[in-house]
Amino acid sequence: MKKNIFPIFILFFFLGSFSFGFLSVKQSSLHTLIPIAYADDDEDDDDDEDDDDRYETKSIRVEKAQPIYKTVLVPIVKITIDPIFTIDSDRDGLFDGIDPHPKVHEREYFTDDDDDGVANAFDLYKGEDDFSYYSEDTDINENGIIDSYETMGSR
Repeated sequence: MKKNIFPIFILFFFLGSFSFGFLSVKQSSLHTLIPIAYADDDEDDDDDEDDDDRYETKSIRVEKAQPIYKTVLVPIVKITIDPIFTIDSDRDGLFDGIDPHPKVHEREYFTDDDDDGVANAFDLYKGEDDFSYYSEDTDINENGIIDSYETMGSR
């Protein structure tokens, strides 16, 4: 039993002396215990001093610049638009300058209110069948085109 206490006693002795001695050491002596890498600044300072010897200082006369004021005339550009490009007579969303039919709404070229097969813009008899006025005309070959129109188209 005595043999086991002796190594433990020595271990505690060294640990206690090391911790007590380490904690009581001043900060200045701590640097010797812990290695720290420091940069050598002396060489950099010598290089800076040598650089200063290579340059000379001279005084330069500085002239104060005088501002020059110039009067600049800027032309005013007034854009005038032809009135034909500002008016929409038939209120179809196209100005009269680009509207192929400025007096007739474009919708009239694509609608047929009386279901006679003729668009409202070309309808001579509004609300009536325009082809009923051609009842005396015939369609002999029964192709859907009145014979009098076929003869006018063949000329």
